[in-house]
Amino acid sequence: MEHTHQLVKVTNFMLHLILLLPLQHTTSTSDSEGGNPLPNNIGAIGGLVGKSSSDYTGPITAGATITSSGRERSHLKGTGGCNRVVFSSSRIRNGSIAPSHSKHSGLFPSSLCQLYEFVGDGAERVQIIFSEFRLPSTFGPTECGDTDILMVYYIVNGREELVETLCGDTLPKPILSDGSRLLLELRSSYNNTENKGFTGDFFFLTNFGIPNGFQPNQSECTFHYFRNVTSQGWIQSPNFPGAYPRNIICNYLFHGGPNDFVHVRFTYFDIEGIRPCDEDTASDYVEFSNFVTRDRKYAMYCGSWRELVVRSDGRFFRITMVSNDRLDGTGFRALYTFETVPVETTERTEVASMGKVTTTSAASRLHGSLSLMALITVPSSLAITNEIGIISIIGIVLIKFCLD
Repeated sequence: MEHTHQLVKVTNFMLHLILLLPLQHTTSTSDSEGGNPLPNNIGAIGGLVGKSSSDYTGPITAGATITSSGRERSHLKGTGGCNRVVFSSSRIRNGSIAPSHSKHSGLFPSSLCQLYEFVGDGAERVQIIFSEFRLPSTFGPTECGDTDILMVYYIVNGREELVETLCGDTLPKPILSDGSRLLLELRSSYNNTENKGFTGDFFFLTNFGIPNGFQPNQSECTFHYFRNVTSQGWIQSPNFPGAYPRNIICNYLFHGGPNDFVHVRFTYFDIEGIRPCDEDTASDYVEFSNFVTRDRKYAMYCGSWRELVVRSDGRFFRITMVSNDRLDGTGFRALYTFETVPVETTERTEVASMGKVTTTSAASRLHGSLSLMALITVPSSLAITNEIGIISIIGIVLIKFCLD
């Protein structure tokens, strides 16, 4: 059958093209760096209100990448899909995370699974500080089940390692990542009429969670404290009062003035280990030294100490904390003070039968001996003969000399 082809001129028409993409590849990013505009229901610190298990479920800060696939595999074995929110330090330095229903309806959707992934750059670490936390457990206040839990994963050699599971009503201590990445998984498989959820602030850090001191190299946990900056202050282990990181060496170096010594009083001390805190006991430890190198005067310290006070011998002092890859401890907090030993000069006059003696004494700066100088004057009327004489004051022999 022969078909006749005709060219038809058409005006005033509109062509609609519809692009269909698989649902699992749908992503939404913020425009904090010139990307696509944000949806109308997300603001600078707003959020996407979750309507189902495939929607994002909490307020975030602009700069996150939101994946709402509902097909992401959970890292908890035997569970279904998870939503994922990725925070990158190249887009956002700090912000907050919280399931929206923790402050609104008080309900979790059925089979909720939410992943929060934090990706730092280089030497950066991720710190999470909670301001609200309520994930009640059906097993009691100290035991977590499979639901209403927040799981914390370190990324070790490219693999996720579960390090802690959080639940209950107690506010968790701060969390600090072992490297530049951290993963949190929130899971709930049933509705609950109780108000539950959490609020956490996240930070990308290079100071290891140590808020003060001069850090010359952001990739090293070394901090300097100078007398000419402040005479007193606080030091703490990384991430205190949370667990300190594994496989870390932190140095605290104190630089006083010429007549200073350093006084350190620990108000909290909990370093994982068994005395004598050496390699044979596989212990973390804290070391003290009057030098940059090892000081045999001090032993290594670990375990729990209720009251611990140390003092330097001079103007310089070093405190070093070393952790291994085994168990975790809370760490320490201490108050340091640069104390100055004043140089005092006193004069007194003693009158003896042979004349007047003026003595001047100067105290050494620390543990020094007393220096004595004597100015001896003899009356001109005193008869002098060629003999050995002894001058004494209050029965103490000062000097023997030969009279010419």
